[in-house]
Amino acid sequence: MKSFGSFILFFIIGYFVLGEVYYAAAIGISGYFLIKIIFESTRVFAFREWALFLYAINYLFSPAVTYQFDQALLTYPMKVGAADYYALAIPGFLCFYVGMYLFKTQIFKPRMDKIKRDGRNNESLLINFVVIGTLLRLFSSVFPGEIAFFIYLVSSIRFVGAFSLFSANPQRHWKWVVGLLIMELYFGAIAAMYHDAVMWILFFALYYVYSSKPSIGVRLIGLTGCLVFILFVQGLKGAYRSKISETGTSNLGLVIETSAGVTDEIGSEDNILGSLNRGNQAWIFASVKDRMDRVGDFQGLHILGIYIESALLPRVLAPDKLMSGDKKIFNTFSGHQINQNTSMGLGVFADGYIAYGYWGVMFFTFGLGLLFSLSFRIIESWAKLSEFYVLMVLPILNYAVRPDCELQTTINHMVKGLVVFGILVSLTKYNFIFSGGNGGKVKRTVMPLIDR
Repeated sequence: MKSFGSFILFFIIGYFVLGEVYYAAAIGISGYFLIKIIFESTRVFAFREWALFLYAINYLFSPAVTYQFDQALLTYPMKVGAADYYALAIPGFLCFYVGMYLFKTQIFKPRMDKIKRDGRNNESLLINFVVIGTLLRLFSSVFPGEIAFFIYLVSSIRFVGAFSLFSANPQRHWKWVVGLLIMELYFGAIAAMYHDAVMWILFFALYYVYSSKPSIGVRLIGLTGCLVFILFVQGLKGAYRSKISETGTSNLGLVIETSAGVTDEIGSEDNILGSLNRGNQAWIFASVKDRMDRVGDFQGLHILGIYIESALLPRVLAPDKLMSGDKKIFNTFSGHQINQNTSMGLGVFADGYIAYGYWGVMFFTFGLGLLFSLSFRIIESWAKLSEFYVLMVLPILNYAVRPDCELQTTINHMVKGLVVFGILVSLTKYNFIFSGGNGGKVKRTVMPLIDR
């Protein structure tokens, strides 16, 4: 009830500030999920709330801000009117919400006492996860094509291991988590691609709040810190990429040199508006709607079929399947032309509109939410062995929570993630000491890869 009250409060604020019901609804929905994350994340692992908040920011809140400016002056203008846009975006978002909550699940209320016991009982195995996952991450670039993607997926087990070790003994094992996050920041800084690092930092923040239950004051300070960090990263990313273009090099020294000039600009209007623009996947959706309404070449399920083929079939069976990062579909249907070095994706809303217009948006957003929901049920079946396996939700849905991700990549990551981590569960359950319901141990054959 408190959360619903927050929706009403933000709706009223949005209406008085922006003056339209659809803007007010966009602000209200975004505020609703923000309040749920802040105030309810100690009693529920707020993964779903975080995913919905990201989609709300990209498809509801950011366009509401963008519409307040002269579109002719913007780099990323909204090519359809606000009323027409929100007539699609708000129902589409609600369909996504319904799909995600269609099946009941308890995986977001795991019993921390059982996770802690399993962590203590299997410390060696969890350290193996961290060490092997880290080595795979370091050497993933030497593997070719699709093998590299599977190596990347498997390497994500390092975070599951590190988070579990932290649960078992925070004072002793915090170094594993911090070390992994610093490593991700390093790789992100060198490549000027921070998505993975930022996402894993925020995932850990959500998990820390649920497992350690800090006070509301600590949560608000942490939220402020995350906001400042994201603004810093957004400012650094643009400046650093410009430096790379100028110098033709990319290294840590250049990152440090560039960051020194960014710190003073974190709270500037340009950086804040630029961050909102980069978090506005809606402009691509609006551009697709504008182009499709003019051209009318709706694709039905043809494009979705291409995505599914790419996700399910190996290249040996489908040699002409869509390459990851291929911009042909984006350039054809978005009304914009970008090169292979530019990272932009259509997103689920746009793909839905390309298929069937209005009803395609509803079908695709509900379908993506349903895929989330089915993934939760599969992971819940693993969690019956040990609630430790709940953490598998993070590497499996790491890409699905990103609104700017191509639907092809989202489906590919979810399907292959479920397969890869399903196999890992099948293998590790025989090397795992599980906690019994009475706090005792149910022992399986333990074969640690690293003896301590």
